[in-house]
Amino acid sequence: MVVVVSGTANEPKPFATAATLKILRDAANSTDASAQGSGKSSVALVSAADGGDVPSVLLTPRRADGALEHGLNRPALIDKNVQLAADVIGATAAHRAGLDLLGGIDQAVRGIDPGTLVVVSFGLSTAGAFDLRQVGWNADPATIAKQLKTAGQLPHLGGWHVLFTGLGAVAGAQPPLPTPARDKLGAYWRAICQAAGAASCDVDQSRVPVRRPEATIATPAVPVPGVESVVGPSGRISTTVADSALGFAGDSADLSAGARDLLRSLAESISARLADRPDAPVTVRGYAADPPGSTAAGRQQLAALRAQAVAGALKASGVTNPLDVAGIGTQPGTTAVLGGRFDEQAATRMRRVEITY
Repeated sequence: MVVVVSGTANEPKPFATAATLKILRDAANSTDASAQGSGKSSVALVSAADGGDVPSVLLTPRRADGALEHGLNRPALIDKNVQLAADVIGATAAHRAGLDLLGGIDQAVRGIDPGTLVVVSFGLSTAGAFDLRQVGWNADPATIAKQLKTAGQLPHLGGWHVLFTGLGAVAGAQPPLPTPARDKLGAYWRAICQAAGAASCDVDQSRVPVRRPEATIATPAVPVPGVESVVGPSGRISTTVADSALGFAGDSADLSAGARDLLRSLAESISARLADRPDAPVTVRGYAADPPGSTAAGRQQLAALRAQAVAGALKASGVTNPLDVAGIGTQPGTTAVLGGRFDEQAATRMRRVEITY
C-alpha cells in the first residue's frame, strides 16, 4: 500500500485514523505473503506529497530470521508494525511552501503495481494543476475533473483503491471550512479520483484530532467564504467570521448548526496553537451594522450577545484559555448608510465576529 501525506503548516500533524489503521492491519494480516522474508510481503510506502525520501514499513509479521510468524507472537508483531507505520505517517512534514497534492499522488504511485492508496491530507491544494485558490468553491466537480483529465494532469489510478482521510481539517493560519465548503472539497477529490480511473474512491468522514502542525514552512492559505484569517507581526492570528457564516438572523444571536460545526473546527485550531500557553487570552469582538432606526446602545448590545454566543461555542468545543469577550457595536468610522440609503452589502461586511489568539 501507498500512503501520501501532505503535512503542511496549515493542517494538523498527520494522523492515522481508525480507517487507516484498519487498512494497515488488514495488509499486515494478508495471507498473500511468502514463507521467507526474501519473497512477497505487505509493505506500506509513506510518501510526502512534496517529494523526498519514501520510507517503507514492513507490515507482514516476520521473525528475526525472516520467516513468517504464525505463532503466539504474531498479534504483537502486527501491532508493532502497524504502530510503526502510524508513527512514520505522523512524522511526515512538508518541506516546501505550497501544496501540489495532485502531483504528489502522481509521483507516489508512478511505477508501482495497483494496491491501496491512502491520502492523508486536508486537501487544500495551492500549487500545480489543481489550485483551489483559482478553482474556488462554486465550480462543478465533474467539470473540473474532466478538464484536468483532458489536460493530461491526472495521475494513473487504474486498479487503485483510494481513501482520502483528513479532508478539511485545518490548523495554523488556514481559516476553518464551513460545512458546504467541506462537502465541496470532498466532492472535488472524489470526482478527480474517479476520473483518474481508480477502482474505488472513498472519503473518511471521521474527524482527526487537531494537533500542532508538524511542518514549520509557511504555506499559502485558501480563501474560504465568510471566514478570513490574518497572521499579525507578533504571530497572533485574527480570524474574522462573517454574519453569513454564523447564520445569525435579524436581531438574533442564535448560532446555526453549521456555524457551531465551523466554530468547533476553529476551537480545535486555537487549542492546538495555545496548547503550551494555557494563560494566553483569546479575544472575541462582535460588530454590528447600523440600519435605520437602530441605536448605538442597541447595536452594542446585539454585538455583545453575538460575541458571547461565539465565545460560548468555542468554550463548549474545548477552548480553556481565558476568553476576553466584548461587543463593539458599529465599528467607529463605518456606516452602511451610503448616499442617504441603507446599503445591505456594506451592512453585510460590517456584521462579523473577530477572534484573535
